[in-house]
Amino acid sequence: MEATAVKAALAVAREQGVRCDDPVVLRDAWHVLIHLRPSAVVARVSSPIPFPEGPDPDDIARELAVAAHCADAGCAVVPPSDEVEPVPYRHGGHVVTFWRYIEPFDDPDEAAAVRALREIHDVLETYDGGLPPFGHPESTAAMLDALPPSGDVELLREVVADRPKVGGQPLHGDAHLFNVLGTPRGPLWHDFETACHGPREYDLAALAENGALDAYGEHDRDLVDAMWPHYSAWVAASMLTALPRRPELADTLERRLRQLRTS
Repeated sequence: MEATAVKAALAVAREQGVRCDDPVVLRDAWHVLIHLRPSAVVARVSSPIPFPEGPDPDDIARELAVAAHCADAGCAVVPPSDEVEPVPYRHGGHVVTFWRYIEPFDDPDEAAAVRALREIHDVLETYDGGLPPFGHPESTAAMLDALPPSGDVELLREVVADRPKVGGQPLHGDAHLFNVLGTPRGPLWHDFETACHGPREYDLAALAENGALDAYGEHDRDLVDAMWPHYSAWVAASMLTALPRRPELADTLERRLRQLRTS
């Protein structure tokens, strides 16, 4: 996907007046991230594979809105680029968005990242855009429907069907530490594509294995435990869907499925 993603990023960048003489691919995973050097802009280019095997374009538009809301309030997030209008652009089957480039730095401090997440949660209380419910039951069901029947698929269906009825608010939606960049001024959260609505403890469930939840302050540990299977089932469904083109996920996927079987 990298070659077509770079081509799409450069085409849209030229249309929007963003200079790029030397594109550098920063990451090629769920999306391709491309630093449009010498501009301080990163293009985030989606896979051209249609949903549910590929990304939902609505999620990409929602990511820009949620990140901009947090950035405007001064939260510790990677903001959309201010060199182009913050909207999704389409080219060659890809969806392209533009973000401010952040220089590589040390790994983020876990406790500082968790404290920053609490500030993001506080600000997101005033976000009034539509969001899917925690656990993404509709998109998870669509992914599972697209997979061949198996014991793993049925396990994930059972978890999705057993969602507790709890209130909540807008959330990051995938709040693990790989979605945090370290900078000299502290950690910055990014990747709000799967923002959702639910209890704050749903986001904390993504951090439960890192041991830094005390830095968040007051929260319901029992609810974190209750949210963990629903976060993990969505992650596992995503990995099962991506496995044919990303076989390196196999070990991580099996570990998560094993945890779900015994939880």
